[in-house]
Amino acid sequence: MSTTVLLLFLFAISANCSILSFHRNLLGEESEDCFEKVFLAIISGKHECSKDYDFLARNLIQRREALTSGKECFLEIVKEECPEEKFKLIEENYSQLVTLLTEKPKDNGACTAPYFQLEEIECNAHKHALQLEMQEQTGEKETHDGAVKVLKMCKNAETCVHDSCKFTNFEREEIENSCDVLELTTSDFTVCMNKINKEKPDLSKYECLKDHDFYSKDSAAICDRWENKKDCLRTVTIDICGKDVMKSDEKFLNRFLKDLKCKH
Repeated sequence: MSTTVLLLFLFAISANCSILSFHRNLLGEESEDCFEKVFLAIISGKHECSKDYDFLARNLIQRREALTSGKECFLEIVKEECPEEKFKLIEENYSQLVTLLTEKPKDNGACTAPYFQLEEIECNAHKHALQLEMQEQTGEKETHDGAVKVLKMCKNAETCVHDSCKFTNFEREEIENSCDVLELTTSDFTVCMNKINKEKPDLSKYECLKDHDFYSKDSAAICDRWENKKDCLRTVTIDICGKDVMKSDEKFLNRFLKDLKCKH
């Protein structure tokens, strides 16, 4: 073996060892907490500079561009959110981190590569951010715009979980169902129902609602209303809200009835 070939071989081994060492240190003790805080800070817009870069873009080319052009901002977030030794490790090996965050392994059979570990942390950060925002939106602070924001965050979490090999089908269905419920709360259907419940118009002119208390919160009455009087209620919503709000939201209405465990 020539000296040149030997040197190249030794260099390759050294480089691979360096990368493996970085991976171990990067994903070692306290790493999950560090990265979740970083991802959470980005999602919540805690640091002003992050609003200029799509660090968590699902399109990995766009993500790489953001991490490259926004290096100073990303490192600022890491410095603020992580222990000093983690910050120094990431700062010194930033290009390797960018690669880990933007190059999805083609073979994900074992789902053990650092990319997937970081993706799982990112998804959990999305879920955590969603929980925090939902808590913020409860009670008197709850608004339609707030609900729309929560729904968007839920959809981001759903997409992340759906794409990740780290989550079970049950977990994927769980977040999907949560987003469906949230989508119903922001829909034209819900806006119309809120309008009717707030204004409480006289519905006695509707023959189909005779002997039925539209404003009853009893689950049996609700089931009867939406299972057996749909055509009637479609007329009511068109008259009061100006459009058929049930057609586009039938999927979510059916899920709502399913959750009520209506007896068929």
